[in-house]
Amino acid sequence: MDSQKEALQRIISTLANKNDEIQNFIDTLNHTLKGVQENSSNILSELDEEFDSLYSVLDEMKESMINSIKQEQARKSQELQSQLSQCNNALENSEELLEFATRSLDIKEAEEFSKVHKNQPQKPN
Repeated sequence: MDSQKEALQRIISTLANKNDEIQNFIDTLNHTLKGVQENSSNILSELDEEFDSLYSVLDEMKESMINSIKQEQARKSQELQSQLSQCNNALENSEELLEFATRSLDIKEAEEFSKVHKNQPQKPN
């Protein structure tokens, strides 16, 4: 019976040691899990900060590009308005010249034709 008690004592001692090892392993796993959670949280915060910074830069670039496009649009619109005004003036002058030429065709006498031609006001270009 003493040998059985000694064997049982060794088994109990081995089980106690294994329980301690398991408890230490559980503590290590809990510590590792806590570290993983903290690291993940830190990485997510850093990622948020980085993307916020990138969004800020992109917003600034967007505003700059919008302003450039609007300025270019204004410049081109002004140039086109100027060209349109010049074309309208040229068309008006051309219509007046056409009207004068048409009236000139109706003049029968050469002397009167010369008078009308000389009296026609000249418009600057």
